[in-house]
Amino acid sequence: MTAEIVFDLCVIGAGMFGSSAARHASANPSIKVCLVGPSEPTDAELSKERYLDLTTMKVELPEYLTIHQLARFFLNMPLGDTRNWKNYQGLLFMILLAVFCGEKNGEFMLNFLESASDVTLVELSNETFQKEGDEQILFDDNGGGHISPRNFVVAQKKVAHLQGCHIVDSVACSTETLENGVHVVSTESNEVICAKRLLIATGAFVNMKDLSVLRPLKVTRCKETVVYLKLQKEEAQRLSAMPSIIYAKENNGTGIGAYILPPIKYPDGEYYIKIGDSPFVRDDVELKTLEELRKWYLSEGNEKMVKTHVELLTELIPGLKYTDIHRRTCATCETPSGLPYIERVSPTVTVAIAGNGKGAKFSDEVGRIAAELSITGKWDSELSPNLFQAIFE
Repeated sequence: MTAEIVFDLCVIGAGMFGSSAARHASANPSIKVCLVGPSEPTDAELSKERYLDLTTMKVELPEYLTIHQLARFFLNMPLGDTRNWKNYQGLLFMILLAVFCGEKNGEFMLNFLESASDVTLVELSNETFQKEGDEQILFDDNGGGHISPRNFVVAQKKVAHLQGCHIVDSVACSTETLENGVHVVSTESNEVICAKRLLIATGAFVNMKDLSVLRPLKVTRCKETVVYLKLQKEEAQRLSAMPSIIYAKENNGTGIGAYILPPIKYPDGEYYIKIGDSPFVRDDVELKTLEELRKWYLSEGNEKMVKTHVELLTELIPGLKYTDIHRRTCATCETPSGLPYIERVSPTVTVAIAGNGKGAKFSDEVGRIAAELSITGKWDSELSPNLFQAIFE
């Protein structure tokens, strides 16, 4: 692309926030929109054992989605909107079935019940799961389930493209501002994009590129170790009615928690149960540099967390038969408030950063708010913008 074209808006970062913003912005045919970010991996690439892509590891596999206090912050709009087009353009990215499991009077379950006071919940006594006497299993009958961020992003980008959004399949490496106020974005593939406005949605890679239009934001990058137990087809069929699970429990003063997905057939043709770190049980080592991020993604993860996850699954699911253990690593981008940053930090630059490990739940609504804020300067939400103000280092 040449610098002769000046877009009204360039979205930097093609993850869940960025692709959502591009879809919403490009819905207005009078707005010229460009989205910059690498494509999601193909099924063939995903099936390779050591496939690594720092910009897509977080979204290559399904993530848990259910009612949460953050969904309440966003007025439950993202859940309803997403359900309406969950199979858009033939891309299925949401499965609606979820339960919560934890100590009946424990902090997690009490907080959940408080934040979901208007949600229909059913207490289960499910033979699929082994629970201790003090544990409670609640079924979310209001549309909880799990979502495939990879398919979600592909669907958002496909819709944006159909609406006229120009998509640049590359990583933005620098920005500069010309005397006339136009922003110039350079990519690793030597493309140059000019735009009147920028929306920065680079996720965990914020502060790691030479984006001169944005001061460093205060964020924490947390490690996450994800475990996949490989199942034979017969075992996957036995557990086919298994819902998505959020599990939390205190154990001798320390927390045990995880999100668990049911058996899913992945691009390699095999079935796996996925279990990952919960937002309230994290690896306490922060990733501060791009090199640390790279090494983490290339590693085998936290072996202690792998052992804990496997033990939890085998205790929770009686007679679970698995043939192999796989692990993956990813990182979450978190803010001091636990809420994303959504702010117009200058008249022509907006940020939509940090899902805090829960971005899949509300990314479409974040994208909608950020797109409107970028283009018009208006905060289009009943929520106070003060909740989402950016904090700088």
